[in-house]
Amino acid sequence: MKGYVVIDTEVLDSEAYSEFAERIPAALAAHGGRFLVRTNEVAAVEGDWAPQRFVIVEFDDLEAARGFIGSSEYGALDDVRSRAVRSRIVVVEGT
Repeated sequence: MKGYVVIDTEVLDSEAYSEFAERIPAALAAHGGRFLVRTNEVAAVEGDWAPQRFVIVEFDDLEAARGFIGSSEYGALDDVRSRAVRSRIVVVEGT
């Protein structure tokens, strides 16, 4: 089964976010990650969940998704990510 990283993001600093957005594709590619969804067009239809930005990244399997989250490539972005966004992130397995 595929592994997915699902991210609910609030952008705090658009300049820092631009830097993060430029650097994250290489970190994802190093682990076989592929963007499935990257959007600011989010409409809550039930409940109180209303992400400002929503991202879904697909990996070949759950191990690869977890490996990305714990990777040195992703960790190298901690400084810019912490300035750029506040996020809720889950790793899930599915089809």
